[in-house]
Amino acid sequence: MLIYGLCFIVGGIFVLLAAVGGLDGVDFAADFDIDAETSVNVDDIDVGTQIDQTLTALRHRWWLPFLSLRFWTFALCFFGLTGLLLTWAQPDLADWLSVLIALLMGLFCGLVAALVLRSLAQRPVSSMIRPDELTGQIATVEIPFDAHSRGKVCLRLRDSTISFFAMTQEERSFQRGDSVLVVGLEHNKLWVASAEGIDR
Repeated sequence: MLIYGLCFIVGGIFVLLAAVGGLDGVDFAADFDIDAETSVNVDDIDVGTQIDQTLTALRHRWWLPFLSLRFWTFALCFFGLTGLLLTWAQPDLADWLSVLIALLMGLFCGLVAALVLRSLAQRPVSSMIRPDELTGQIATVEIPFDAHSRGKVCLRLRDSTISFFAMTQEERSFQRGDSVLVVGLEHNKLWVASAEGIDR
């Protein structure tokens, strides 16, 4: 029963953090793959874009759920939860059967969560939002980032607050609450620059 409790607590914490905003600094949507934005010189956007497109196509073609952080997070949580419920509701159930049921439930829930979240992540931000509408907008940093890492920003558009992953070419770091200027959109990620000296 102890192992069920530990799995439920650890998995549940990550599921909760993902539900309320994404691990604050960790890209929960990222699987165990290669991030082309951080492995390519950001001064050469064209080369980075080509490599990113190639890697994305390969990941889409060869994607396996058990290589996903989402899969293990949800599988761990529901394995623990199922085990706890079985232990409480069916105390006379054989241990091996309890473990088997909890394991199958965890794998099933992890697989479903990974597939659903991956499908949602691949959808366009909005068919109604054009890149030229975002360019020139002022956004606020939610997750810190710099030229060698990816962060997150939010901005107001059409009376709605929208969050995007963000990147920059500037050799400086942006902290939570900083204002940045949107200079482009690429694969649902914003390229931004410092907004210092710009009237909002």
